Amino acid sequence: MITLKIENNTDKQIDKAIFEQVLAAITEENIRPNAEIALLLTDDDTVQELNRKYRGKNSKTDVLTFSSQIPNLPFLGDIIIDTSTAESQKGSWSLEEELQQLFLHGVLHLLGYDHISAKQKKVMNEKENRYRKILKNIKLGE
Repeated sequence: MITLKIENNTDKQIDKAIFEQVLAAITEENIRPNAEIALLLTDDDTVQELNRKYRGKNSKTDVLTFSSQIPNLPFLGDIIIDTSTAESQKGSWSLEEELQQLFLHGVLHLLGYDHISAKQKKVMNEKENRYRKILKNIKLGE
């Protein structure tokens, strides 16, 4: 079971269930017992500052993930989502659907998946697509 700790630094009311659905959908992944994830929902300025400080990129991004590298520690890491960027890039999706997809992407990073090489990107895309299909069958907020 994964414990999710959410800090919402925005004025948006976001149902925690949309993130818990992602965690339920990925139950077949090899996740440490009693794992914990911290999720920060925040704005452009905060994400840009964190991106600059920790990744050397002075730009906005939709999601940042910081993995815990300490073995046997239940804390998997932090996911930071820029709700403003999510709102502007959501297209035909609702904000909740976009946030759910960004969270899924971040969780996969915490589980060791990446998209740096073409091979890694293929594997990660396959995982994301599989979980998106599962999430489509779950009504948001259930």
